[in-house]
Amino acid sequence: MGIMVKRSPSFSITGKKFNVIILAAGVGARLKPETDFVPKPLIELGKQRAIDYLIQKYQYISERLIIATGYGADILEYYVRGKYSALNPIFSKEDVSELAGPGRSLVYALDHASSKLPTLITFCDYIMEDYISVDHDALGISQRPKPPYVVDPHPKGLAVVEDGIVVNLVENKHLDRTIYGGFTGLAICHNTTLLKSIAYTKALETGFKPDYTFDIIKTYISRIKTIALPLSRMFEFGTPIMLKKVRESLGEQVAGD
Repeated sequence: MGIMVKRSPSFSITGKKFNVIILAAGVGARLKPETDFVPKPLIELGKQRAIDYLIQKYQYISERLIIATGYGADILEYYVRGKYSALNPIFSKEDVSELAGPGRSLVYALDHASSKLPTLITFCDYIMEDYISVDHDALGISQRPKPPYVVDPHPKGLAVVEDGIVVNLVENKHLDRTIYGGFTGLAICHNTTLLKSIAYTKALETGFKPDYTFDIIKTYISRIKTIALPLSRMFEFGTPIMLKKVRESLGEQVAGD
């Protein structure tokens, strides 16, 4: 396995191991031409690629590392197997012509998840340096970042939090405004059996096009008490402008190491 620069890796206080699911199937249309020849997880950030930061973050809690692939699946699988063979990565694959968002990708990935393990789900375009408590059901919620961190101030889904508990996820109807408190896609679900049941049921109800946030995760938190994890030390690179900022920030960090 390759040499890894460890950036605040996650640990379980109770020693639990997880299904770690990285949702990485999308075409990355908003990042073209960067994604013309490589999938988004293989975009270079600083001296590494995005997928490297993600695997390094969660490798110590991973019993099953599951990567949901679609666009650029073969090259991504080749890269990960070559560099992280010791982690025995598992790949769920979608046909690019059938991609329908992270909800469907999660359904495919859950086919490979053990119901005996808790599950951590993350998107491939969030590099998180916050300490992440994984020993309880939790959702990652964005906060206003301080430099050099970069977070999208126009999230599609907003968290409703009461006394530290996420009680609802609602659509952001003001995408033109700067708003924090968005759901980052990071979900820690200790009841994988329930998560699978919800995902498969919603897939059937929606013609196999469940919405990740509002069909699957929203239903899960309505049944399981789920804490809010405030996250501000993040690098999100969903657009060319954000990618430029992230590269500048990570380049400075690498230079200063």
